[in-house]
Amino acid sequence: MSGNPVSYKLARAAEGDLWGEARAVLDAGAVRVCDVGGGARPLLHLPQVERHGLHYVVTDVSNEQLERAADGYIREQADILDADAVARLAAAHGRFDAVFSRWTAEHVRDGERFHRHVFELLRPGGTAVHLFPTLYALPFLFNRLLPPALSSGVLFRACPARHAKFRPYYSWCRGPSRAQLARLRSVGFSIERYTGYFGHAFYRHIRPLAAAERVFTGVMVEHPLPALTSFALVVLRRPPEPAPSGPDEVAGARVGGDVAQRQEAGPGDAGGIA
Repeated sequence: MSGNPVSYKLARAAEGDLWGEARAVLDAGAVRVCDVGGGARPLLHLPQVERHGLHYVVTDVSNEQLERAADGYIREQADILDADAVARLAAAHGRFDAVFSRWTAEHVRDGERFHRHVFELLRPGGTAVHLFPTLYALPFLFNRLLPPALSSGVLFRACPARHAKFRPYYSWCRGPSRAQLARLRSVGFSIERYTGYFGHAFYRHIRPLAAAERVFTGVMVEHPLPALTSFALVVLRRPPEPAPSGPDEVAGARVGGDVAQRQEAGPGDAGGIA
């Protein structure tokens, strides 16, 4: 992508931006989609999956979480950090047009391996979209440092709708700093968009802190510091394979493409999704 992929917004825009990016990927023709860590709450609802005719695979390390998802999803228990599991997933379903994750990356202990394995799941030209909280926003820094029993109590009081807490690592979960962009490019991705969001709702029941947070957030949006974002949304692309240049390469590419298409077709799939 040419130009600067980095932008900053208020946190209240994050979920809407995620949905916008997902719609853009589907409108561009994505059919095979992997929802990494979707567990009990996949990003796309079943009517959306059916309306778009998607081969939509929900993965999670926890079979218990997967069993809580609605019937009708394709569910695969798989650890995104397990190279063998990732290879089996790609062999069973073909490489994906898109990989989505929402509130998953922060729970993966090795961010580099997470992104490398997502890269392997994508077909050349495929897109990954990830939404995650970032260090070093104070609530997430405390979440990382406090003992699990104490941080769980704080989370459930601040977010009553939450019913489970998973261990946070925040590996490679950062705002759009130069170092973070370089990390993602080192995997092989091109960075289409990287949006940092300021603000959160953790102080909403403590009026003085909530007021101070609103002032701080306004300043940060105007004069952003990537290290102090609260959330981030990143859109990554696996570059397409270079076009063959000579007659021999063109012929080889045709043969290789036919073989790859047959290999990537999942069970009962004749090279495409109906």
